[in-house]
Amino acid sequence: MIYVGMDISSKEFVIHAVNERKKVIFKGSILPTKKAIRELVADLGIETKIFVFEAGNQMKWLATYFKKLGEEIHIVHPNEVKWIAESGGKKTDQVDAKKLAELARADMLPRRVHVADGDARTLRELTAARESLLRKRVSLMNSLRGYLRQEGVRLPAKFFTSNDWQIKLIDMNLSTALEVIVANFMNTIENMVESEKAILHEITQIKNETIERIETIPGIGKLNARVLFGAIAEAERFDNSKCVANYGALSPTIYQSGDDLRMGSITRSGRSEIRRAMLQSAHAIARMKSTGAQPLLEFFRRIESKRGKKRALIALSRKLLTIVYAVWKSEEVYNPKFLKSA
Repeated sequence: MIYVGMDISSKEFVIHAVNERKKVIFKGSILPTKKAIRELVADLGIETKIFVFEAGNQMKWLATYFKKLGEEIHIVHPNEVKWIAESGGKKTDQVDAKKLAELARADMLPRRVHVADGDARTLRELTAARESLLRKRVSLMNSLRGYLRQEGVRLPAKFFTSNDWQIKLIDMNLSTALEVIVANFMNTIENMVESEKAILHEITQIKNETIERIETIPGIGKLNARVLFGAIAEAERFDNSKCVANYGALSPTIYQSGDDLRMGSITRSGRSEIRRAMLQSAHAIARMKSTGAQPLLEFFRRIESKRGKKRALIALSRKLLTIVYAVWKSEEVYNPKFLKSA
C-alpha cells in the first residue's frame, strides 16, 4: 500500500508518498493537470494507492478524475486536520503533504468528506452561486447607502424591497458625481437580480421523488427543499438524526466540568446553508395556521413559553431537520399524525 499526501494549490500539487515501511516513494511537486496526475499514478507503480488531500475548490474534478483512474481517495476537511498540521511548529506545503501521508499510513485520518454527485452536486453548485450573487448584491446596496449618507440621505431599512426603489433614487436631488454612481450601481444591482432569478429558475427545474417528499413538510418551499437535498445528498451516510442536526450546524455547544453541565448556543460547525434554510422554514411555521403545521406550531409555542422566541426557533429548526431526515429515509411523505403520537 502506498499512502500519497497531496497539498493542493492553483499553481502546483505538492506530493509526498510513503509505503507501509515508511519509505519515501515520491517527494516533489507536479503541475495541477490531469496529465501530470496520470503520470504520477504510473510512476508510483501497480501497488494499491490511496491519495489524501483537503477539500477545496478543486475537489470536484480531482475526485472525478481519480475515480476514472480507479484510484482510492480520502478527502479531509481542512478544519479537522488544522490542529495536526500546525502542531509541529512548521507549516509549509511540503510539511502538510507529508503529514497527510503519515496520518493515512497510521490510519489516523479524520472522516472522509462526502463528494456529492448527480442532482445533489448540481444543486450545491447552483445554490452556492446564487448565494454568492446575493451577498455581492447586498454589499453593493450597503455601499450605495454609504455614498448617499455622505450627502445626508438616509435610506429606510427596507428601501430596496419596494417595487419602485429605482424611481425613488432617480427622483432624488443629488450631486452630479453621486448621480453617476447611483446610476451605475443601480444598473449593476438590477443585472444581479436578473442573474439570481435565472439561477433560481434552474434550481427549481431539478425534480425527483425525494425533493417532492421534502416539499410536503410545512414551511419548506421549493428552494429550501432543493438546498437541503443538495447539502445532505444521501441520508444513508448519517447514523441518526443527531448526526444530521450536527451536520446542519444546529447542535448546541456543551460545556461539562465535573458535575457542571451547561448547554450553550448552536455550534455553527456544519453546513451553513442548511441552518439558514431551516431557520427560514421555522419562521414560516411560526406564522402558519394550517392543520399540518399544528403539531410543529404547538412544539414551537411550548418552547417559546419556557425559553423565549429565539431559542424556540432554533429548536423548531432542529426538529424540522430531523423530520426531513425521517421523511428521506422512510420514503414517505410528511404526516402530522406521527408527530402527535410522538
